[in-house]
Amino acid sequence: MKRASIVVSAVMMSVGFASTAHAGPPITVNGYVCAATYTRQPNATYGQGYVIVQVNTAANCTGSFVGNYFYLGSGASSVGYQYSEAERLGLFERATQAATQGTRVTLYVEGAGIGILDTTYRGN
Repeated sequence: MKRASIVVSAVMMSVGFASTAHAGPPITVNGYVCAATYTRQPNATYGQGYVIVQVNTAANCTGSFVGNYFYLGSGASSVGYQYSEAERLGLFERATQAATQGTRVTLYVEGAGIGILDTTYRGN
């Protein structure tokens, strides 16, 4: 019995380390917010309610598409920080304002490429 619990503990530790290693170092995304979408719709990958931020290389949805990045909700299976509903609503409001004002943004995103860890808005 004791041997089985040691094996289970070792397996659980390796699973924890494997998921942490999978995330990789954060990547930096620079550009302009083209659009922001908030949804309360549950999604296995993005969680219970999430915000999508579309980033382009130039203001007003011009330039090239850089990518879609997410403020994850609770229960997300994707690796990344899971924001509370109040945090997501505040971040959605700021992203919407950045999109309408053509404000430059820098996002620090999980190495897996979707979950936003940190956001910085800059004056042009």
